[in-house]
Amino acid sequence: MELKRLHSHLEKLYHYGETAYVAELEPFVRKGLLYVHEKKAVITNNWIAFVKRFPNQTDFLHTLFCFDELYQQYLLKTSLLTVLKMREAEDTDGIVDFVHKMPKFAGEIVKILDELKHGERYETEALEHHVKEVEPLFRERNHFIFNGAPYYQRIIYYLAHIQQYQQEAVEQDEPLGKKIDEQWAKGRKIAANLQLSPLKDQPLAVLAPHEPNISLKNPLFKHIFAHPWNLFIFLCCVVREQTEAQGMTTIRFHAVNDEVDVILMSSKNQEYRYGTINDFVLEFCKVNNYQLFPNEIARLETIFHYLHDRGFLTIVDEEYRIPSHIEDELYNTSLFIPLMAGSKQLRQRIEQWIDELRDRG
Repeated sequence: MELKRLHSHLEKLYHYGETAYVAELEPFVRKGLLYVHEKKAVITNNWIAFVKRFPNQTDFLHTLFCFDELYQQYLLKTSLLTVLKMREAEDTDGIVDFVHKMPKFAGEIVKILDELKHGERYETEALEHHVKEVEPLFRERNHFIFNGAPYYQRIIYYLAHIQQYQQEAVEQDEPLGKKIDEQWAKGRKIAANLQLSPLKDQPLAVLAPHEPNISLKNPLFKHIFAHPWNLFIFLCCVVREQTEAQGMTTIRFHAVNDEVDVILMSSKNQEYRYGTINDFVLEFCKVNNYQLFPNEIARLETIFHYLHDRGFLTIVDEEYRIPSHIEDELYNTSLFIPLMAGSKQLRQRIEQWIDELRDRG
């Protein structure tokens, strides 16, 4: 497989958590970064823990390409050659510093050095000849990762991160199921990128945007079902309306410029600002052990803006509310079964979480 095609699969895993399984992904399965189920490659808890060590997609995916053991050997020897040349230039601490940065590769480095050492001198010519000899095997990968020949600082960056990878036991996820409560089961892996385009088909085990697989009389509601975070924020607003209908407003979503503040009514009947909608949702995710990837979710206020622009929410007295005509749709049409009945457990957990926060206040 061409590196660009493999990169495309890894990129899809980075954003959506799943992709079609191809044989070239097998090394990542052996490393515990992926598991395979029903011809799908799915990211693991190891993947999610590892990806959080990187500031961006490019650094992460390029590091994955460096997991190949033959390529690692080539990069080690290439970087060691640079170190030996630094030593020849009287940088006497070069080798010590290099070995210190490569603790998990130290044994291999020492082995290479032993083969090169003659008296007080390292014969770098033999190593340089070997590196040049094998370079054509990795030329395409070098160009893809380094945009040319590998250079010392970047090699160290990738190899240092590879050493930080910790492989833990892998457990396969429960399939998503059809009900919202099944999809939002505790511990579920959830794509955190709010800008992802919906997939054509529902993913196997990871919660990510996809085209709704239910029949909707009102096509407008497909916007709610297409993205997990649209659905979650909308259900938070449903809980707000339901608690008010039961006689008490326990939570309000306050529009403040472009932000959304969460206002709670404490158990002592005093209103207080809990924090932003991002604070509220992130803590809820931690309580429910949701595994967000590739990083923590941010800017959830944009979901309120999105739902407002499409008429699912309105602003009354600087507060986001569900309009009466939307409520009529929820309770008096066939939408009730997939949306309301299907999300009973999730809404109860949101309500319980609100009660816990109110008790803190």
